[in-house]
Amino acid sequence: MALLALTAILPASAFTSREVVIDNNVDGVKLAGTLTMPDSGKPRAAILMITGSGSQDRDETVFGHKPFRTIAEYMSDRGYAVLRTDDRGTGSSTGSSDGITTTSNIRDAGASLYWLAAEYSDVPVGLLGHSEGGQIAYRMALDSVCRFIITMGAPAWRGDSLIMAQSRAIAVASTGSWPGEQLQRTLVTAAASDAPAFSARVMMLSALSEALGEQAKLPQVQEMLGRQIDGMLSPWYREFLRYDPVTTIKSVTVPWLALNGSKDLQVPPANLETISALNPRAEIRLMEGLNHLFQPAATGLPQEYATINSDVSSETLATMVSWLDEKFGK
Repeated sequence: MALLALTAILPASAFTSREVVIDNNVDGVKLAGTLTMPDSGKPRAAILMITGSGSQDRDETVFGHKPFRTIAEYMSDRGYAVLRTDDRGTGSSTGSSDGITTTSNIRDAGASLYWLAAEYSDVPVGLLGHSEGGQIAYRMALDSVCRFIITMGAPAWRGDSLIMAQSRAIAVASTGSWPGEQLQRTLVTAAASDAPAFSARVMMLSALSEALGEQAKLPQVQEMLGRQIDGMLSPWYREFLRYDPVTTIKSVTVPWLALNGSKDLQVPPANLETISALNPRAEIRLMEGLNHLFQPAATGLPQEYATINSDVSSETLATMVSWLDEKFGK
C-alpha cells in the first residue's frame, strides 16, 4: 500500500515521444531518432543533440547510462522539443560507420537540423553537442538556421594538441608521471602529417618497435600495434588531429553556453578559458567535481566512469535549462 501511495504522488512526465526517420540525401543515409515534445503545446525552442566521437546510439549509451535520453526528457519536461538520433551505421540508422569523418558527421547533423527547423518553423532551433559533438555544434553555428548552441566538454584546441593534453592528464592522474610523452608525440605528429598512410605507418611502427625492443617481435604484440596504428590512421582520427577550431570559435555569433567538468581529463577544463578568450560572447560554466560525462567523480579517470552509479548531474541539467529559460522565456 505504501508503494502504491508513493507512486501516486510522483509527478507525471509532461512530454511525449515519437520515432522519426530523417533522410541525408547527400549520402543516402537514413537517420533514426526520437523526438520528445512538451505536452504544454508549442515548445519555447527546439534542440538537436549531437553525440561525441565514435559510433553511438541516440541515447549516447555508455556503461549502462543513457545521458542523452536523460537530458532530452528533462528538457522536454520543461518546455523544449528535443531530437536525438542514432549515428549512421548504429542502432536503427542506415549506412556504415566505416570511414566516417567529422565532415560526414556534420552532414548527418545538418540533415537533422534542417528537418527539425522545418518541423518547428516558428520557434528558435539550436544544437546541443557533447565532446566532439560540441565541436560540431559550434562549426554548425555559422549556419543561419542555428539560433543557439550548448556545448558540453567541447574541444577548443587543435586536435593533436588536445590528444597530447588528454594523454598527459590521464597519465599523471593515474601514475603521477608520463614517461611515454615523447613516443606519443612522435605517433601523433606522424598521424597528423600529410604523409600518405603507408609512409606514416612505417614511421609509427618504427617508433613503437624501438620503444618496445624485443617485445615488438612477438606476434601478439605486432597484432596489437597494427590495430593501434590502424586507429590512428583512420580518416576520422587524421581529420580530427589536423583540425584547428580557432577561426570557427571566433566566428560564432549566436548565444552559446559552454560547459566543462572541473575533473574532465579528456577535454581539460582549460578548454573553457580558450573558448572565452577567443569568443568573449560565449557564456562559460565550470561544473565543479564533474568528469567528461558530467557525472560526479572522484578522479575523472575514464576507468572510473563505469563505477559511478549516477548519470548527468542534476546541476548540469538545471544549468542548461536555466540558460535556455533566460533566452527563450520560462
